[in-house]
Amino acid sequence: MNVQNKTDQSVVEVKEEIDAGAMLSNAQKQQIKARDSQYKAADLSCLRAIAQAAINVELFTIPLYMTGLYSIQGTHQIADPSDLYPGRYWPGLSPTAGYIPEHRLNKGYDVELKPLFDIDTLMGDDDDPNNQKNAFELSVNQQVFNGVYSVFIEEMLHLQLASNMASKLGLTPSFTSPALIDEQYGWKCYNNQSGIPHILDFADCSDDLSKLSPEVQAYFKQLFPNKTLKDLRVNATELNKEQTLLFMLIEETEENAKKIIENSCVKVNENTTRPKYFEQAPFDWWKPDYTENNLPLFGSIGHMYLCYWDYIQIQYDDGTSLLDYATIQRDYFNERPGNKDYKAQFPGIKGSLYVQEDHTALKEALMNNVNAITDQGEGDGVADMICKRWADEKWAQTLLAAKAAKADDTHLSTVEEKFQPSAEALKADYPASPEEGPISGSACARITNKYKDHFQIFTDTMKLIVEFEKPANKSNERYITWPTWFAEGNSWNEALLDPKGGDKAAKANPNLPCVTSVVKALNNLKLTSNIGNTHQLFSQSAVGTIKGLTTALDRYWSGKTNEFPGPAMGGSGDRISICWATTGIAPDLVTGIKAQDPNTLYHACQGMSYTDIGADNLPPPEVYHSCKGSNDCKAQGGCGFVHSTTAGGSCGGSVSTGPKSAPADNKCNNLGGCAVPISASQLFPELSGEDNEYEMQLFKFDLKDNTFSPIKYKNTKGQNEDFMPYKKGDAVYDIAWQAYCNANGLLKEDNTPMDKPEPSDIRLALPPST
Repeated sequence: MNVQNKTDQSVVEVKEEIDAGAMLSNAQKQQIKARDSQYKAADLSCLRAIAQAAINVELFTIPLYMTGLYSIQGTHQIADPSDLYPGRYWPGLSPTAGYIPEHRLNKGYDVELKPLFDIDTLMGDDDDPNNQKNAFELSVNQQVFNGVYSVFIEEMLHLQLASNMASKLGLTPSFTSPALIDEQYGWKCYNNQSGIPHILDFADCSDDLSKLSPEVQAYFKQLFPNKTLKDLRVNATELNKEQTLLFMLIEETEENAKKIIENSCVKVNENTTRPKYFEQAPFDWWKPDYTENNLPLFGSIGHMYLCYWDYIQIQYDDGTSLLDYATIQRDYFNERPGNKDYKAQFPGIKGSLYVQEDHTALKEALMNNVNAITDQGEGDGVADMICKRWADEKWAQTLLAAKAAKADDTHLSTVEEKFQPSAEALKADYPASPEEGPISGSACARITNKYKDHFQIFTDTMKLIVEFEKPANKSNERYITWPTWFAEGNSWNEALLDPKGGDKAAKANPNLPCVTSVVKALNNLKLTSNIGNTHQLFSQSAVGTIKGLTTALDRYWSGKTNEFPGPAMGGSGDRISICWATTGIAPDLVTGIKAQDPNTLYHACQGMSYTDIGADNLPPPEVYHSCKGSNDCKAQGGCGFVHSTTAGGSCGGSVSTGPKSAPADNKCNNLGGCAVPISASQLFPELSGEDNEYEMQLFKFDLKDNTFSPIKYKNTKGQNEDFMPYKKGDAVYDIAWQAYCNANGLLKEDNTPMDKPEPSDIRLALPPST
């Protein structure tokens, strides 16, 4: 929720009102700056509870926005440096490299990238049906996707910043908070709920819609005639007008949030009541054993950070402070250990808080994080309010002086320049593949939208949907989601996955399934007799994959691993996307998944069971995942990014050396690949770096005592070799099957593996990880 909407240039009165409201009375300051030390244990507990709430607020938006994002209909070509899938497209959109045509360009805020693509040099005259001058013009769907994608990425940045703040204050961040997720990892916060966790309950909102900002008010009256904010519900669903309006409300201004909430009182005990919203911190009623679930509703993200900061400011009558605690820091966006060529994407933001100086320096660093989070979209102006509230302190004076002295932005912007992503860093960190043109889709999406805060992006999204959703529009000028696409009678065909025809990918790589078989599988999964099972399986796959991600983040910030599961973000998007693209139904993120039985050795893919040898079955959904960082146990690794049998390597590219861990035959978590089950289209890419050892160590598992031991590979000549060979372009499933057969004595007389099962429709539909 923004404190003020910077797209509205007439905000002088709002600023004055906010500034006045930021002031504290002498008595209130005394309560914070000379607090009775009897509150110390409770205050520390509450500070950390608010820190966790700030994490929860950011995390809440990520699967919600992601589900809407991947509901947008389309396909994408996977950027593939190993050239394993030439010409092959896959279900679901991804960020697209291109420019916004002039009639759809928000000239105030969109970055104009058309000159970058140098269309005048492309082949073809205007009257030539083969002219390429419009090849890089973004469709409406691609433009909307790029915008929401940029919000999605920044929410992950905000999650990191909020987590590092919490960690600096002595809290081990949790990404599986019971405020959002139930015991089976179902996202209960999306179960037709009437509010935003920790912020507000729509049931407490006014019926008077005139209190909303003009943009939100107009759309609300149009979309919800005869209804009020009390009727709103939170569900993870398609990105239609109604859902976009919800996203606009999530990013609404602080001032309007105060106007629309009808505050009431909560009874603390027989003699004491407190306001339900906008309570002034610190909270004397707080107890040391309370958690984030006991916090009051803040009413806005802005007020949450005001309370957060008031606790940071606390000094006690015994001379101590709450700022005397520090732990682990992480930074995925500005630092990549071991990658000397990596460029900081947000050089104006201190991603980590390794501040060893006095509290003044630490407060400046903490405030920089608050300012970054809120300026990009969820509470702009909060930093100003906090600094003016504490304007007599050096850290606040430094920040206010810097803000006053900064040069005017050269471009109309709703995001301060220092908090915008670096275009040069994005181009370097996300290089374009030959098919993409001069810039990659990921870099393009974020550069195009770098001037816009989240409220502005969702406002632009709403305008595009309203203007271009009509069926009469041409395909590239129409906004359409998967539910509408299927409702209009569409189904999968070869042209969607192989636009140039000829199936060049399958001809170049015989281990790749032909496009005909993939199309058939996609349509089979949509059949009336199958769609219920398909939706349930892919929903559980999405929940399981997000579970793998959040639990990996728990390990990452607790110091149990140093590897950020970045590719799992993309992998979770793939699992949500394939649910939309096969069924046209939103994945059910609310219903959780079964817990894994610690006494069961699960398998990674079709027909590779260790407990039922010879059975042609897929692993159960509770072991599905998309990143090695979320691989729970042995025998559960499967993608093409191989890893050593000892610690090392990273998702998204193999830099490990020595013998590799075979897919579906890894000895424990983080020492295998990823992506369970294994896509039928997953091929091994070329090894990166100086590693040329295309060899795998095999293991045999003993179910009796739950142990494993290394074994030799028996080649077709009957000879035992220390390692099993493989090569670029081999099908990952075939190598996994070879390892499985060797480990379980399932070799034919000529020592070749037993016949493998035909790939299931599920495996054919799943895209490869590249």
